[in-house]
Amino acid sequence: MNATVKIFKNLPLLIFMWFFFYSPFLKANEQTDSLQKILQKATIDSVKIKILFELGNLYIDGPSDSLIYYYQLALEPILKFFNKPPETRNKEDEKVVLTYKQFHFRALNEIGIEKFYLGQYNESLNFAFAALKVAEEIKDEGLISECCGSIGIVYKNQGKYPEALEYYERALNLAIEIQDTAWIAACYANAGNVYRRLGNFTKALDYHLKAYQVFEKSGEERRMAIGLMNIGNLYEDQKDNNLALEYYSRALKMSYNTEDHKRIAECLLNIGNIYSGRGNYSIAREYYEKSLKIHNEQGFIYTLDDCYRSIGNSFETEGNSDKALEYFDKALELAEKEDDKSTLSEVNGSIASIYIRKKEFKKGYEFALNSLNIAKKSSDLNNIKNAFALLSEALEGLNDTKGSLEYFKQFSSIKDSLFNSEKYRSIKEIEAKYELEKKEQQLALLTEKNQVQLLIISRRNRVMIASGIAIILIILIGYILIRNSRLKSRHQAIELEQKLLRSQMNPHFIFNSLIAIQSYIYKKDPVQAGDFLAKFADLIRITLENSRSEFVLLEKEIRMLQYYLDLQSLRFEYKFDYTIKLDEAIDAQSVKVPPMLAQPFIENAIEHGLRLKQDDGLISIKYHKENTHLVFTVEDNGIGREKARELEISKQHKSMATSITRERLEILGKSHKQKFSLELTDLTDKSGTPCGTLVKFEMPFKDVI
Repeated sequence: MNATVKIFKNLPLLIFMWFFFYSPFLKANEQTDSLQKILQKATIDSVKIKILFELGNLYIDGPSDSLIYYYQLALEPILKFFNKPPETRNKEDEKVVLTYKQFHFRALNEIGIEKFYLGQYNESLNFAFAALKVAEEIKDEGLISECCGSIGIVYKNQGKYPEALEYYERALNLAIEIQDTAWIAACYANAGNVYRRLGNFTKALDYHLKAYQVFEKSGEERRMAIGLMNIGNLYEDQKDNNLALEYYSRALKMSYNTEDHKRIAECLLNIGNIYSGRGNYSIAREYYEKSLKIHNEQGFIYTLDDCYRSIGNSFETEGNSDKALEYFDKALELAEKEDDKSTLSEVNGSIASIYIRKKEFKKGYEFALNSLNIAKKSSDLNNIKNAFALLSEALEGLNDTKGSLEYFKQFSSIKDSLFNSEKYRSIKEIEAKYELEKKEQQLALLTEKNQVQLLIISRRNRVMIASGIAIILIILIGYILIRNSRLKSRHQAIELEQKLLRSQMNPHFIFNSLIAIQSYIYKKDPVQAGDFLAKFADLIRITLENSRSEFVLLEKEIRMLQYYLDLQSLRFEYKFDYTIKLDEAIDAQSVKVPPMLAQPFIENAIEHGLRLKQDDGLISIKYHKENTHLVFTVEDNGIGREKARELEISKQHKSMATSITRERLEILGKSHKQKFSLELTDLTDKSGTPCGTLVKFEMPFKDVI
């Protein structure tokens, strides 16, 4: 009786499971059975081949073994056709021969792709090169391009980046030649992944954005998901994890919509890496386990080693070395089977790091040397650099000072090489983009003014032509239109002006910062120089991004101020220190503020207050919440505004920071119909002597929508 009651209680759940789990499975079986019946009745080989292709395509999302099974069955009649005696085959119609060659290509190419997903890289390459040979016989540039793309993917996963890039570029050039827009985009995406591995962030992002624009225009959600995931990878490499997580989440949602199991597994793995990087190991491993489950269910091997490696990294960071080694060993075993040099090098380096931390320096040295030798074969500069650092540390533990120093020199050299070849070029491109945006904004402002003038002249001419009642009506209508047009134009001009004001960056600061960093390079302190130049590049990037927005996340604004103050501190040889305090009641990731409000006042405090001070200075920045308003203050212990004005009289200096900021706050207040205020206070000590300045901003507490 109790069992019966339980069945009836769980009846809704059983029905739900039937429709959502068993029903699709039965539907797939019905399709298979239907095609199998048609196959049994087929008597013509070409018809059988097409049916077998259809049966194989039912498993395009896995498991791979089933797809391979049907395509290999299709290969039998194809090879039978080509193995006919020459005298018989020569009598065949040319169109029939061409059709069978196309069948042959399709079977070889599809089997090669699925072998890749199973992690059987060498077999995958054998099928891919066989397919390429057939495509070249047919002289079909589209098929040749497709095949080159497949070969490039295998080489990329083996860590053979130069070879992968060679085939990707060949595929791209052919795609451009035949004007296949969708395939051009796919080739851009593939080549972008290799440039990412080679550390060329700028080229990689350019290729991925080009690819995504095409995918988005065509509405192909599967490829859009791949494009979003690729862009997320780039932002993760640049340590912008918030943006990376946003792209991964969008890609995961699209992959679920299209039931793309391969992409779902990859997205889950990437999201897990983000949470692991944040120290949320339990959440990270939940995503890893979901990804592992899909890998095992669908038979995907090609990224299974990445799963094991990521889980190992999470345990290593958490301090559980034994558990980390367990997963690293699994990753190594798979990577060796796949001949995946990138993973082999990276995992050997991770194991070396664990042994060095456990003070087992000899083992650490052996694994680090393995990592270096493998990385050299694939020209993987990042893994080469990391291996040099590990070898230096291991030899130091073994008391081999000379060897340790030699490896450290090589580490420093390759680090400088990576920095100089990519970071410096990125900075130059950012500066050029910044200047171009300024010119475009100024041109847009002038265009708006000209349009307003032309509109006024046009309205006046119409008024002069009209007469009588028509004149009165036209004057009235013209007045209303002109008034509305002026208001609209004025609002647009104010917005453009506001963007121009926000996008300004003191050129003296840029020049002096680069000079200060250059001095570190001359002092042969490449690590410090590289650190500050990276901060400088990030500051310029954040400034350009913020210039396009009326409000930005408080977290991003604080990061910008930190980079700015670090570089100013470097300029003035650490003459001052700074603190940034954030009220616990404020979530910096969900609150928005106008960008770069405090920066002009911080610059004034440094240039006219702290620079002229004899002893060390201090800048204190605080953010706190008062009722429904956000209040933040900038306080310095400089010589005060009055004293600074006296000392600067001879230079005829006039700061525009206060007037520009007040005007900007007034515009924001009118636009949002809320209070935005600025208050400046001259600080004095007990004796009445000036001892600094306090700048206070008050604005509505704006949450992210």
